[in-house]
Amino acid sequence: MNNLKNLIFGIILGIANIIPGVSGGTIAVILNVYDKILLALSREKLKQNITFFGVLGAGVLIGIFTFSKAITYLFENYYMTTNFCFIGLVIGSLPMLYKKAKFNGVRKKNWIPFASALFFMVALAIIKLMPGASDGVFSVNQLTMLPKMGWLFISAFISTIGMILPGISGSFIMLLLGVYTLTLKAISTFDLIILIPVALGVLTGGVTGVKLIKTLLRNHPQALSFTIMGLMVGSILLIFPGFELTLQGAAAILGFLLCSVASYLFSRKN
Repeated sequence: MNNLKNLIFGIILGIANIIPGVSGGTIAVILNVYDKILLALSREKLKQNITFFGVLGAGVLIGIFTFSKAITYLFENYYMTTNFCFIGLVIGSLPMLYKKAKFNGVRKKNWIPFASALFFMVALAIIKLMPGASDGVFSVNQLTMLPKMGWLFISAFISTIGMILPGISGSFIMLLLGVYTLTLKAISTFDLIILIPVALGVLTGGVTGVKLIKTLLRNHPQALSFTIMGLMVGSILLIFPGFELTLQGAAAILGFLLCSVASYLFSRKN
């Protein structure tokens, strides 16, 4: 039963990680597997959790390769409703995350990382609105092969660290760095020349990011929790699609309410 649940969670994480603006880390927090993933990634505990990671990883791959077309369809045809559903998931999980963070009382100084994280996300939201942001900083296709592979590695490294942090979308960072479309195309065509530097960047960024977050989780758990809350609140600005008083707008509000309640009840249960 646990393996089936972890497989489903992996599929959901995989789907989240291919959507620009949606954070896989946020979904992991909502699913209550974020801390478990981080703490299990150590030499001492990795062998004990090999089945957990195997099943979760299989689910992530299934989510990426199987549901990419379905997610593309939803965003192309029901963009507002789909984004409002994700906003509902984020908002519904915040009360339980705050309750967990203030378990031993709130230290006033920990509102500083919350405000800093929120400010960072506001800055990203402003960047997103700038002309040409959807095309990235520059076109990676203008580079020759060796610099292109280097930029793919660096972009994947930065994006993966961002992906580990709830609230930040690794896909959106790749979009800003100009490699998202190229990487997505390489996945669909299995272009190893592109995928190898991306995979190396993901691996290196993952190891670096996990070590950083685990250190904060051990030594400054409440500060980390407040940082995560700031990132998650700020991520709403990145996801927000605008609103129109139409039939789809009504569906968006309904989806928002249903996902908020479902997320709240799920996080409360866990």
